[in-house]
Amino acid sequence: MTVRTDREYSAATELPALRQLPVREARDLFELVRAAGAFEAATMDKSIDSLVGALPRPLRRVAKKIMFGGR
Repeated sequence: MTVRTDREYSAATELPALRQLPVREARDLFELVRAAGAFEAATMDKSIDSLVGALPRPLRRVAKKIMFGGR
C-alpha cells in the first residue's frame, strides 16, 4: 500500500487527453478523482479499524502501529 500524494494527482494534468477536454469537464473529472481519493482513504481507515478491532484489546494499539504506522 502506498499513500498517494498531491504530486501524483497533479501529474494527471499533464496528460494530452485532458488538454482536449473542455475546462468544465476537466474540472468535473478532477473533482471526481479527488472525491474518490477521499472516499478511498476513509474506507481504508474504516477497514483498518475493523481489522484491528477483532484483536484482543491489549494487542490493538501495538498491532495497529506496527502494521499501519499508527494510521
